[in-house]
Amino acid sequence: MKRLLATICTGLMLAWAPAIQAANTWGTDLSDMWWIPAESGWGANIAHQGEIVFMTLYVYGADSRVRWYAATAMQSRGGASAFTFDGTLYEFAGPYFGAGTFSPSDVGVRPVGTANLTFGSTAQAVLAYTIDGVAVSKSIQRQTFRQNNLSRTYVGVLSTTVSGCLSGNGPRESAGTAVVSHAPNNSFTMTTSLNGGGSCNYVGNYIQSGRMGQVTGTVSCSDGARGTFGMNEIEAGYLGLLSWYSANFGGSCTETGSQAWLTR
Repeated sequence: MKRLLATICTGLMLAWAPAIQAANTWGTDLSDMWWIPAESGWGANIAHQGEIVFMTLYVYGADSRVRWYAATAMQSRGGASAFTFDGTLYEFAGPYFGAGTFSPSDVGVRPVGTANLTFGSTAQAVLAYTIDGVAVSKSIQRQTFRQNNLSRTYVGVLSTTVSGCLSGNGPRESAGTAVVSHAPNNSFTMTTSLNGGGSCNYVGNYIQSGRMGQVTGTVSCSDGARGTFGMNEIEAGYLGLLSWYSANFGGSCTETGSQAWLTR
């Protein structure tokens, strides 16, 4: 029991810690604050490490008083259902916060039901849980309370695969610099200058969902290539930014891969 309590309490602290950069090599990092905009006042905090999700849930009881619960080890189902997580939901009791001296022996835990998270995208999920026989199902999304600004100069690399293009196909590694201008109205421009020569200009609109962002727009390059592009799962911090990248230059000519840019 003491080991379980230690794991739960440590996890609770981690669940509330702000996530700045991706810390999950398993896949899309689902760590964030999640909510329903039309139901402000309750929500879920999700910390994601490997194939495990740790979720704290804050809701209200029949007496309208706040209740908090935690699913401390929600396991991915793996395979085609990798982004579905299941676990036991717990309720906690402990010493008064103003008591001065904290006594770990006074901390108690009670299993109250189960919790399930099914992610339909990087920004949307269905949360289903039971507490003492009461079943709830809600569609939740990442909570955005402040926009990032990506404006700065970066140095980094694009690692992509080109397909269906007359100029050549296959894997491509392109190192260089990127200058980003991100306006308050979320208009976004990025100019990349590659070390091997050539440049591309990207113009689009930035949308943020919790700690992740995305940009869609048009791209034009110095070699005459033009088309549309998308940057998804943008994770930005003071050290730089990461994203998935895709572009369509017309016909069957596409480029897909990832970008890694470090603040210069």
